Amino acid sequence: MNEIVFETLKVIVMVAVLVISRYLIPWIKEKCNTDKLALAEKWVKYAVLKAQQILWAEKGQDKKAYVTEFLKEILIAKNIALSDEQLDVLIEAAVKQMKIEENAGVVIGAANENSVNVK
Repeated sequence: MNEIVFETLKVIVMVAVLVISRYLIPWIKEKCNTDKLALAEKWVKYAVLKAQQILWAEKGQDKKAYVTEFLKEILIAKNIALSDEQLDVLIEAAVKQMKIEENAGVVIGAANENSVNVK
C-alpha cells in the first residue's frame, strides 16, 4: 500500500513540475516583460516632452538624437533591453501622441495649477 501512495505522489509531483515549467514560468516572464515595456513607454513619453521643452529651437533630427541617447542611458540603468528599431517606434509614437494632444487643444507647459489649458 505504501508503494502505491509513493508512486501516486511521485506522478503528482512530476505533473506539477511539468505544469509549472510549461505554463507558469512563461506567464511570469511575459508579465515581467509587459511591465518593462510599460516602464519604457513612460520614459519615452517623458524624454520626448523634455526634448520638446529644452530643444524647442533645434531640428527634429537633433531632438530625436537627444531622446535616443537619453533613453539608452535610462533603459540600461533600468535593465530593459530594446532594439534600436523598437526604440525608434516608441519615440515616433510618443511624438505622434504629443502632436495629437497639441492639435486637440491640450497645451503642455510648466508644472503649475494652470499647466493644462484648452484653447
